[in-house]
Amino acid sequence: MRRHPRRGTVGVISLVAAGAVATAALVAGRAGAPDLAAYVPLPGLLALVAAVLAGVGAGLTLARPRRDDRAALRVLSWWWVLAGVVLIVVSMWSATAVLLFLADTAPDASKRVEMRLDAVKTGLTVGAGAVGLVALLLGVRRQWLGERTQAYQEYDADERRVTELYTKATDQLGHDKAAVRLAGLHALERVAQDNPEHRQTVVDVICAYLRMPPTPAAPAEAEPDGREETIDPQELQVRATAQGILRTHLRWSGSEPVRPVTFWPDIDLDLTGAWLVKPGFVDCRMRRARFGGARFEGFARFDRAVFEGVAVFGGAVFSGRAAWGEANYKAGFEGAVFRDEAVFRETTFALRADFRGVTFEREVFFNRAVFRDRALFRGTTFSGTALFGDAVFEDEAVFRQATFEGRASLAETVFTTAPAFWEATVREAPGALRSWPAGWREAARDDGSGTAHLVWEVRDDRDNRESHGDPDGSRPGDDGSGTAHLVPEDSEGPEDPSDPEDTESTEDPEDRAGSRPGEPAAARTGDGGRGADRIRADGQDVGHIRSAGS
Repeated sequence: MRRHPRRGTVGVISLVAAGAVATAALVAGRAGAPDLAAYVPLPGLLALVAAVLAGVGAGLTLARPRRDDRAALRVLSWWWVLAGVVLIVVSMWSATAVLLFLADTAPDASKRVEMRLDAVKTGLTVGAGAVGLVALLLGVRRQWLGERTQAYQEYDADERRVTELYTKATDQLGHDKAAVRLAGLHALERVAQDNPEHRQTVVDVICAYLRMPPTPAAPAEAEPDGREETIDPQELQVRATAQGILRTHLRWSGSEPVRPVTFWPDIDLDLTGAWLVKPGFVDCRMRRARFGGARFEGFARFDRAVFEGVAVFGGAVFSGRAAWGEANYKAGFEGAVFRDEAVFRETTFALRADFRGVTFEREVFFNRAVFRDRALFRGTTFSGTALFGDAVFEDEAVFRQATFEGRASLAETVFTTAPAFWEATVREAPGALRSWPAGWREAARDDGSGTAHLVWEVRDDRDNRESHGDPDGSRPGDDGSGTAHLVPEDSEGPEDPSDPEDTESTEDPEDRAGSRPGEPAAARTGDGGRGADRIRADGQDVGHIRSAGS
C-alpha cells in the first residue's frame, strides 16, 4: 500500500490556503469590510470558502492509501459529505439573503419585520429541502450499490458454473478412453463459445493437449519388425477433433463480409513441438502463432491464412507422410499474409513447399531451412527483410514474379538446380543490402517506375555457359544488352509460360519412381514405401510414425 504523492501535495496546499482565507475573513470582519451585496458579507463568504478548502485538504491528506493504484472501497466518499454540506449551506444562505433583500424594499416598517421573519423561515425550509435532496441522492446511491452487488453475485455464480464445467472438461482430457477425451474437447468448445473471456484459456488447453506426445497403440498392434512407431487410431481421432475445433473457430474467409458467429478473434496459438495430422488452417486468422519444432504429418495447409502477430515455424518438419487415409504431399501457404515477423529458420520441408502469392509484410527468415522437394515462391511479396542464408534447395526453386522491397540475402543459399527468378521485381530501398545467387543481377527498368528486375548475366566463356545448360550461347536477348532469361540445364528453350507449379498433381508421389518426392535413394525400400524413412529437422533419418490401423 502507498499514498498517491500528488494527492497528498494537493491536500497540504488546500489546508494552507484554507488557513490563509480564514485569516483574511477574520481581518475583514474586524476591519468592517463592506458587503459584496445585500446580506452577502465578505467575511462570511471568505469563511465559507475557507471551510470548503479545509474540507478538501483534510479529505486529500487523510484519505486511505491506495492498493495497487486502485482506490480502497469506502462506504461513503468524503466528497459526498463535503458536497452535501456545501449545498445545504449555500442554498439556505442564498434563499435567506434574497428574501431579506426583498423585505427591505417594503414601505411599511411592520411589514418589513414580518417579511424578514418569513424570509428566515423560507431559508430554513430551503435548507431542509436541500437536506432532503442529499438524502434522495444517498438513496439512489444505495440502490445502485445494491444492484451492483446483485450483478456481482450473478457474475460470481456464472463464473463458478463455468469453472466447474472447465474443470470437468480438462479432467476428461486426461481420461484413458478416447470417447471421454472427445467429450471433454466438445465441452471446452461450448465453454469458450458461450464465454468469450475464456476463449484464449480454452485454446491454450487444446494446444497443450496437441503438444503432448501421441498415445502409442497396444503392443499387439505394433509392427513385428519394430521399424515403425505405431499410434493408437483412436488417439488420431481425438487429435483430429482438437485440430478441427481450432480450425472452425479461427476461420474467417475473405469472401465473408460479416464475421462468423463461430469466429474467435485475437487468439494466440502455441503448438510448439506439437504432432499434427493433416492440419488444415485454410482462411484462418490468428494473432501470434508458434509452431516451432512441430511435426506436420500429411497435407499441411495454411492457404490464405492471416498471421497478425509473429509466426514461428523454426525447426518444424513438414514430413508429408500419413499412412492412414488419403496421403497428400504438400506444405501449402498459398495466398497467406504474414503481417509481422515470420520465422522458418531450420525448418525442413520434406515435401513440396508452396508459398505462391504469400505476402511477408515484415521480416522473414529461412536461414538453414531445407527444401527437399520443389519450393514455389511465385508471386510472393517480400516487403521486409528476406534472409535465406545457408538454406538448401535440393530441388527446383521458383521465384518467378516475386517482389523484393527490402533487404534480401540469397548469395549463401545452396541451390542443387539453377533457381528461377524470371520477372522478379526489386524495388528501390535506400540502404537495403541485397545479394543474389551466382549469375543473377539487378537491371533497372526503363519505364521510370524506379524498380529493377533480375536478369541472368551471360558470360563469354564456354565452360560457364555449359554449366548452365547453354552450350551454344544462343540464349542472350536480342537487344545486345548481354542479358538473357535463365534456362534450366535440361531445357531446350525458355521456360514454358504454363509453369508446372500451376497445376496440382493428384498422383500419389509414392507411385512415381517408387519413392516419395525428395526422398534420398538410400532411404527407399522395396515394400512400396511403407517402411520408407522420414527426414527429421536435423537431417537424420528416423522411423516413420504411422497409424496402427492403416
